[in-house]
Amino acid sequence: MLEKEQYEKPVIVDQKEQKEKEDDEKDFHQHLSKFSCLMIGIGGLVGGGIFSVIGAITEYTGPYTYLSYLITGIITLFTVYSYHKLNLKWSTPGGEFTCIQKALSSSNLKEMGKFAGLLIYFGYIATMALYAYTFSVYFIYLFNLEFNYLLISIIVFIIFIFITILNLKGVKESSRLQNILVISILMILSLFIISGLLYSSQNMEIFLENEGLDIDSFSNMNFLGILFGSASIIISYEGFQLIAYGSHEMKDREKGLSMMKWSLVVSMIVYILTAFSSMAILGVSGILNQGGHLKEVSIALAAQKALGIIGLIIISVCALLATLSAMNATIIGSSRLAYKMAKDNVIPSKFSKMSKNKVPYNSIILTSIVSILLTIFTGGALAIAGIAGLIFAQIFFIINFSNYKARKSTNSNIIFPIIGMAGTALLFIVLFIYTIINIEKEIFSLIAFIIIEISIFIFLYRDKNKN
Repeated sequence: MLEKEQYEKPVIVDQKEQKEKEDDEKDFHQHLSKFSCLMIGIGGLVGGGIFSVIGAITEYTGPYTYLSYLITGIITLFTVYSYHKLNLKWSTPGGEFTCIQKALSSSNLKEMGKFAGLLIYFGYIATMALYAYTFSVYFIYLFNLEFNYLLISIIVFIIFIFITILNLKGVKESSRLQNILVISILMILSLFIISGLLYSSQNMEIFLENEGLDIDSFSNMNFLGILFGSASIIISYEGFQLIAYGSHEMKDREKGLSMMKWSLVVSMIVYILTAFSSMAILGVSGILNQGGHLKEVSIALAAQKALGIIGLIIISVCALLATLSAMNATIIGSSRLAYKMAKDNVIPSKFSKMSKNKVPYNSIILTSIVSILLTIFTGGALAIAGIAGLIFAQIFFIINFSNYKARKSTNSNIIFPIIGMAGTALLFIVLFIYTIINIEKEIFSLIAFIIIEISIFIFLYRDKNKN
């Protein structure tokens, strides 16, 4: 009798999971191709993290900004492995939220899924705030407008209205725009990289000095600064996982999910070469000597120096397209996350309601409103990146831990999630210590992060007692 019960239990679980998948599939259209999944991933990755943060972290990395992008990219590759394995096993519109719940369901940490789901949602809000802020800064710089709080607020409001309306129309329409935007971005950045390297290589002595490849630069290399730079730009490497939220809108789920890895690889190469080219053109002093908010448009300044006013216009337009693309990809993913959490009664059920276009309209509207508010009340690109960095370093650690715990179910190599845990824990610790040490400058990031964490714990504690 005992043997019969042990045999039947997994079958019941499998049937339950299968029904959940079928229910989710009925709610969505299957319009996403493999190529569209790749574009969502790249679009989510190549956004504000490269166009605004690259100038802000040069103060710490010196000429070695490109090394920070390399280090974080390698650590994230191990995290992608865990994401891929978990989503192949438990693929739903809930992404990490569902995967963590399933992976830890038989342990004492089964509530971790709810915590992670809410934390991820706030992380996406912070990233969209960074993208919207970066969009407004480049827009103001491109049209030579006066930089002020009111103008940023107006631009942010308008761009979120546009993205919201687009997403309410349906995933087919938003993914078409995504494909066009990402292809345009990659073409423009490729032009910038090639022209920048050709321009800077005319004087090899200055080129080597700007890149930190001379003897003096090597002897003064700041390893802790490079590591802090790596921790600060972890926000640049979130975005690949947005693909997972569209799993039930994919024509071929297995091939679609495999695009998480390739979107990261492509974006990692673009990041490193863009940082390398920018530094080759401007050098550390050329970036740090910029006043006000000009450090946040350092790539545009590099393009202007190499290609003249045409370069400035092209890169500024590229920044606008990239941030628009990243916002679009993020709102697709975050609204599906809110939809799934609502279906699982973590947040109010009204956020799981679908429109006639088969999109979770309440979730999309909620995400846009909260993102607008956070963007308006933030203190700049690095402050927003600090909040999101702390959140996503924590999330990436939880994902690697979940895959480690469920490694037999996901058929995973034990080494990869362990390396992922070690790497993401290191980035979180470095970023948190830096925030404490530089409390006067980073007070906003720290307070916002603590408020988010405490709010989630209070919400879950009250929800548990209510149930």
